[in-house]
Amino acid sequence: MSDSSSSFLHVAFPAGIRIKRGEDGPRLWEQDEPLPLGVLPRAIWDAFTLLVGGSVSEEALVGQVERAGGFQAVVFLHVILAKLARRGALRYLVQGPAGTLATLEPLSPRFELSSQSLTSVRWLRLSRFAHVRRDGEALVLESPRAHGRVVLGHAAALVLLAGLAMPATPAAAVERLAPHEVPAALTLLELLFRTGFVLAAESDGSTEEERRPALALWEFHDLLFHAGSRRRLYGRRVGGTYRLAGTVAPLPAVPPPSEPAIALPRPELALLARRDPPLVEVMERRRSLREPGARGLTLAHLGELLFRCARVRQVRPGERDEESSRPHPSGGARYPLETYVVVGECEGMEPGLYHYDAAGHRLEQRGGMSPTVRALLADAQVGSHPPRVLLILAARFARTSFKYESIAYALILKEAGVLLQSFSLAATAMGLSACVVGRGNPELFEHAAATEGVMESSVAEFAIHGCTPGEGQALAEPHSRP
Repeated sequence: MSDSSSSFLHVAFPAGIRIKRGEDGPRLWEQDEPLPLGVLPRAIWDAFTLLVGGSVSEEALVGQVERAGGFQAVVFLHVILAKLARRGALRYLVQGPAGTLATLEPLSPRFELSSQSLTSVRWLRLSRFAHVRRDGEALVLESPRAHGRVVLGHAAALVLLAGLAMPATPAAAVERLAPHEVPAALTLLELLFRTGFVLAAESDGSTEEERRPALALWEFHDLLFHAGSRRRLYGRRVGGTYRLAGTVAPLPAVPPPSEPAIALPRPELALLARRDPPLVEVMERRRSLREPGARGLTLAHLGELLFRCARVRQVRPGERDEESSRPHPSGGARYPLETYVVVGECEGMEPGLYHYDAAGHRLEQRGGMSPTVRALLADAQVGSHPPRVLLILAARFARTSFKYESIAYALILKEAGVLLQSFSLAATAMGLSACVVGRGNPELFEHAAATEGVMESSVAEFAIHGCTPGEGQALAEPHSRP
């Protein structure tokens, strides 16, 4: 930090950091684990005692170390502070006249403070990936490009951020603040600049996020989702944590059956094993076919396709609730996906919306050909005609989020991709004209299926247009639910 801002910038240890003295001298501990810092000069240990119980200004900390150990100890201090920051074991606080303006929390081993100073740029602008949200009782500034987050402690910090929505000089960015708030705000501005929340801008307002193709091609929501579900950050729990077990009841592995329903034909798997072309051939023949096939679809076609790919083979006790087994894999055997069938034209079925009862191998009627259901077919049109049948994969989100933390939605989308590939390969083996649909309309689906979007909504679609010439197969006759 510049000399003018070092008195407003403080450093502190987070909760859980303490000094223990042993036979080999003092050591810094995080919870129950020692931090590997090596042998430190006494001047630095004396300075660290000030950080255990609270924050100390960077200026005062450097001054104390310099008086006790000289210039070499100050250099060593900065090296150790950077190392602690990369371990998530240090906090940077900007102290203003009304208290803590903001606190920077390093969250990644890649965290570093850039050496570039505000004095080297004329125009500044807030990163288009930066966002503010509520976390518990605090407002936090985060970005999928940053390796830390900023806890905002005063309204003046929000005023500063608002001033950076458009390109601004450092002086213009703080002009809405009261004079006594400006010095601390400039310190915060420099901290945001050195951590990538604020970027250098051109006079036209563009930053590297608009000029550099690798960044310009990322949309905000895509990069946020990618980073949020893939990056390992300090303090973020990832995996099967069952974070709300005991507070929220788990969903059953399979929804309860409903009526009226149509029993679907069940193919003979042994017969399919003999008749199906080899997997390599099916994979090489697979194409996205978007035009109507030479022949229409039948109830037997739907029965075979759904039986091959999406049926429930078994429901069994799991670690804390039910699990199931199906032909495709699912993270933790959670199987959150339900298949809805929108029928436009299919021999043996009335047009409308159906839900696939994967345990009973039935189609449960959810509604006729209403304007909303018709709109679902129209929205999935990728060729000259709407699909004859549209399969909609809807997720019961709580099936996965009950167990998994940080990665639940990513697991759901991975499973949707696996199931779409299963449908694609099975359709190719059956001689069906079909393709994956690149987009969907969850609002239309929720209205048609009468679901609440945060509980169950569509995540993927698969369109079936008919049968390709000469490749229809004899299928098993329908029989009722066992």
